[in-house]
Amino acid sequence: MDGSLKRRVAEGQVSGAVLPLRELGREVRAGTVYREQIEGLGARGVGAEVALRTLHRHDVRWACDLLAARFASTQGEDGWVCAELDPRLADDAAGSLAEARALAGAVNLPNLLVTVPGTAAGMEVVSGCVAEGIGVNVSHLYSPRRYESAVDAYFEGLERALAAGRSMVRCSVASFGTARMDAALSERQGAAVPPGRSALALARAVYHLYEERLGTSGWRRLRSAGARPQRLLWPDAAEADRTVAARRVEDLVAWNTVQTMSARTLDAVAQHGRLRGDTLSGEAAGAREHLSEVRIGGVGIEELAVEVAATELRERAEDRAAVVGSLWERR
Repeated sequence: MDGSLKRRVAEGQVSGAVLPLRELGREVRAGTVYREQIEGLGARGVGAEVALRTLHRHDVRWACDLLAARFASTQGEDGWVCAELDPRLADDAAGSLAEARALAGAVNLPNLLVTVPGTAAGMEVVSGCVAEGIGVNVSHLYSPRRYESAVDAYFEGLERALAAGRSMVRCSVASFGTARMDAALSERQGAAVPPGRSALALARAVYHLYEERLGTSGWRRLRSAGARPQRLLWPDAAEADRTVAARRVEDLVAWNTVQTMSARTLDAVAQHGRLRGDTLSGEAAGAREHLSEVRIGGVGIEELAVEVAATELRERAEDRAAVVGSLWERR
């Protein structure tokens, strides 16, 4: 950690953190931040896989401590830290749940969210974690149908916790990747659709589903028992153009949603952003019309979403392997 997160938290710029292994890998390869820790682990004969888990958990605990005051002052609404599981376990429900338990136990702080890929197996993990009181960030969601599965898994976990007499988790988020899906759709459709239009339609369609599910009798019963909504999270689009990056943020604003931003995007929004209020509510009809046009044009949104998620998880697994390799070399 280079100290930038600590500064931004102190200045009130951020209210939570996501700690991808990809970023840890960059710091390991840079050879400065983790030097003493890596040398100490190497001197003890610790292997690269164990060293990676050790460094990751150390960072997660540090970030959770850093955001503890925000977590306390908001009664658990903010101050969360998302930490990802091994992407190689994305289709292994039992293995992922075991790792989630181990991570939660090792960190042992209330503002941890375990990031679980939204695969078919991942939905079992989400339900299991929530049932056991482990907060989750459901990631790699790229279609409305897959988002609905994430909500179902969250509700099921809450029902199981309620039946067992356990306390409800303090928070859950569902990370819907509009930007990555928009890029994939644009590639299929060519220049026929302006960049960003499909991203906004997907966000509006998903936000409408979010509002619908909070209007059901099942949710009202869970809410009366102390449950909190699973907030929608929009991951950073990682746009190179600062103006475009700011516009992406401006386009995804609605009640009880969250956006993750890199330091670059945060600075872009501070310099170029012009927030104009809620951009998602009441726009479901237009969103459905656009997505219908996409399907009529021959693009299967659900099928493409599966491909995008698989590609992203494969890239995450490659990132992880690269970090392990770097740690082995540093040892």
